[in-house]
Amino acid sequence: MAPLASISLFAAASTEFIPRTLSWLDYTTLALYFTVNLLIGWWCARRKKAQANDYFLGGGRVAWWAAAISFFCTATSSISFMALPASSFKGNWMEFGSAPAQAFAGILVGMIFVGILRRMNMTTIFAYLERRFGKGTQLVGAALSVMLKVGGRMSVVLLLPALALSVVTGLNVYLSIIVMGVVTTIYAMEGGFEAVIWTDVMQAGVMSGGIIIAIIYLANGVDGGLPGIIGTAAAAGKFKAVSLDFNFTDATVWVFAGMFFGHIFTQLGDQPLMQRMLATADEKEARRTVVLGNTIGLASSVVFFFVGTALWAFYNSNPGHLAPGLQMDKIFPYFIANELPHGVVGLIVAGLFAVSMGALSGIINSVAAIVVSDFQKTFRPQSTEAQRVRLAKMTTCLCGLLATAFAVYLAYLDLESLWKTFLRLTALIGGGFPGVFALGLLTRRANARGAVTGAIASVFVTGAVQLWTDTSAFLHVFVAISSCFVIGYVVSILTGGEKKKGPELAGLTLWDRESSAAAKQAGVGGARGSHFANGVAGKNKTFG
Repeated sequence: MAPLASISLFAAASTEFIPRTLSWLDYTTLALYFTVNLLIGWWCARRKKAQANDYFLGGGRVAWWAAAISFFCTATSSISFMALPASSFKGNWMEFGSAPAQAFAGILVGMIFVGILRRMNMTTIFAYLERRFGKGTQLVGAALSVMLKVGGRMSVVLLLPALALSVVTGLNVYLSIIVMGVVTTIYAMEGGFEAVIWTDVMQAGVMSGGIIIAIIYLANGVDGGLPGIIGTAAAAGKFKAVSLDFNFTDATVWVFAGMFFGHIFTQLGDQPLMQRMLATADEKEARRTVVLGNTIGLASSVVFFFVGTALWAFYNSNPGHLAPGLQMDKIFPYFIANELPHGVVGLIVAGLFAVSMGALSGIINSVAAIVVSDFQKTFRPQSTEAQRVRLAKMTTCLCGLLATAFAVYLAYLDLESLWKTFLRLTALIGGGFPGVFALGLLTRRANARGAVTGAIASVFVTGAVQLWTDTSAFLHVFVAISSCFVIGYVVSILTGGEKKKGPELAGLTLWDRESSAAAKQAGVGGARGSHFANGVAGKNKTFG
């Protein structure tokens, strides 16, 4: 059987594109979903103590497997829910290589690097930068992270699903953004980290259930069911997933190899992700959290790509069901709205909301942790527990409201294409800073001057690559991190970076892990739950 071009689906489509509105049953399902989120926040608020450790790390009550699910939810967004099926629908599985590249990098993080960070008993990963390079580097990294999270990702995870659902269901885009933003802000503010974890677990269940139901309906719409989907797609070359061509423009194994190395430190430098492993009971559970979270992420990517292939098979069998002119990033929401029965539509729309809310809640809680742990601790070291918790709640509320307002404003301006450009700029500006973690963990000679210089230089190097080459976007993070690392290391040597030894680097580099026992004796480690108690009144200089 000759390969079938996806474009033929559009030529055969004859149905006028009229959004299918939600029914009262769908709205009831959505109302129930939002209510359960708020109830979880209320339940967690009753359980937690008025301590910052509770608010940011769950006070030791979070199971490692729940933290792993939350890790997955934080790393996943509505972009994956829509973009991955659209990718395999339009073409094949050539872009799937990004999933194992990220997952295997994350598993390596769990097996090798997590132990170094977890033994420090810190609350944010930027405390590592203070110990390795000094307070200035810590504050620069923390500030950059807050700016990128508040001005970038928080808004996009609300905006894109709302735009897609408004097109295919007629659901008001502003109402979608406001409800998602407000409900997420309320439960994250009241219940803190513990509420974020358990709502993530619930949301992952809703999302998984919705996708399973969608796959069942897709299979029922194709002759032969699941085997029919696989056979038809395989004959059309839809499962092609590997390219050994030696170029860095297309989605080749060489591009994904670079992505693998880059993502190691991208994940290490991501506070929302690392906060999950920092909240675990011990180093063993921290490793399990990161490894399982990345494994779930890889499995979910397989499912998302298969959904896109199944959508192709479905519309290849039922070309009259596909509306002409439909944007491909909306193909999965379009199927949900037009092919599934009412009630089920509400459940899967709730699943799409769940992906967005899981990512948003993790981000706003992590931003609050950074503001309190890195900035308040620095500029108001005498602050009390009550003042820390108060600032944490205020920051959570403000971040949630800002994310909602930004998303509403962008929806009003209808700047979806400009928004994608902004995301590219965000990757350009923030992509290199994880290279600072690479410098700290992999070298003994790197110093603060080299680290900051490398981070700044990486912006110009990456910008040049984006502007003057056709290098695949999958490789840009690797370019940013590697340029930060190389330039930062050279500058460190030129500015007096000497090879440090012994207690000075105890437990701070990959080569000094054996010195962690000495580091603990010096106060770097400690019992679980000491993150805030030991830092009261500025007594503990290793406070995270």
